[in-house]
Amino acid sequence: MLSLGWNRFPFVTDIMKTPIALLNLWQQGAKTLVSIGGVAFALLLVFMQLGFMGAVSHTATNVLNNLDFDIVVRARDYLHLYEASRLDRQWLAEVEGLAAVESAEPLWITVHNMRTLEQTKAPSEQEAELLPVAVIAARSTSTPFVQPDLNTVLSELSTGRGVAIDDSTQRAYGPANGKRFSEADSGRTTEIGRQTFRIRDVYTLGTGLAANAAVLTGEEGFARIMPWNTQEQMSLGLVRIRGDATLTAEAVAGQITQFASLSATLDEPAITVLTKPEALDWETRRWLWQTPIGLIFQLGVVLSLMVGAAIVYMVLSTDVSSRLPEYATLLAMGYSRKYLASIVMAQALTLCGLGLIMAWIAAEGLYRLTTLISAIPLSMLPSRVLLVSVLGVLMCCVSGLLALRKLWKAEPANLF
Repeated sequence: MLSLGWNRFPFVTDIMKTPIALLNLWQQGAKTLVSIGGVAFALLLVFMQLGFMGAVSHTATNVLNNLDFDIVVRARDYLHLYEASRLDRQWLAEVEGLAAVESAEPLWITVHNMRTLEQTKAPSEQEAELLPVAVIAARSTSTPFVQPDLNTVLSELSTGRGVAIDDSTQRAYGPANGKRFSEADSGRTTEIGRQTFRIRDVYTLGTGLAANAAVLTGEEGFARIMPWNTQEQMSLGLVRIRGDATLTAEAVAGQITQFASLSATLDEPAITVLTKPEALDWETRRWLWQTPIGLIFQLGVVLSLMVGAAIVYMVLSTDVSSRLPEYATLLAMGYSRKYLASIVMAQALTLCGLGLIMAWIAAEGLYRLTTLISAIPLSMLPSRVLLVSVLGVLMCCVSGLLALRKLWKAEPANLF
């Protein structure tokens, strides 16, 4: 090794000869294992909090992401997808007049109450109750979804008496098998907004954050549930641009916004216009940064890192205090304080690395278990592993730097 030039770096050579940091941790035995477990627990909490934040982001944009549009027209007082307010359908006629626009379709969406279906339970537990359900509706002749099978399901809901139910709807709503809605639930009847509907089909899309259940119906079905004049009002306008159009979605959105500003009778236009990426980003920011749900998980990440930092600091601080005579001896032998600091920092990074591996393995299992039990979509992403790794290294490095304050107390003169 020295022939390769490592002899020019005494610091590296010394570490290669005697891995003091690893030996220190090895000597502590059970105490080191407990320390690694503490770091792993803190990083596991970070993994879970980030996983839930990812689930919030996915759930918040899942429906919008599966709608086939380039531009969305929304009401000015739009809050989020399930509180989209009302919008005059006349705007669609105005938008369709633009040369670059291929189609402009209305979409209706709201949250209402659904009466749960009877399940195979004891008679005393079969009382039906009302639970919130997300109702998504579109014209049965339109194709608003990216997935062709969803458009096929929608085309079969033109009578206004039927609905399709999302198979991720939670079992509290009464699936026939007591676990998950499936084709076995087709033909069963339920009540939404005091109106009777028959389940015609089951589809796969995913429920939103506003309710643990979702149904799909046609324009006629939505009109039975809500006291809206669907011929004049809608929740959103979905605009598609022609494939051969020379204008981009941003340019067309700018045209619509400019037209709305000129038509406004107030200081602000009655609508807001966003491209699909902008709409997805807006929805994500809304749920992660402007609602208690996202803020709670962000606070959880910060607290988890603080717990981990405290654990690493206590371990390293105690170790440095107990080894002050040894560090003083190394100073007397000619080793620099920089080298002694590297020992402490190496111990911190070792604890971080071993704790990260344990936390990663545990998080993989908990992600799968949580998804299985609660249907919350948790998945381990490479970017999340990288983020937790960076946060873990920063956490342990900060703790190591704080512990170094005691190392400066090591003086060769204290040996005599």
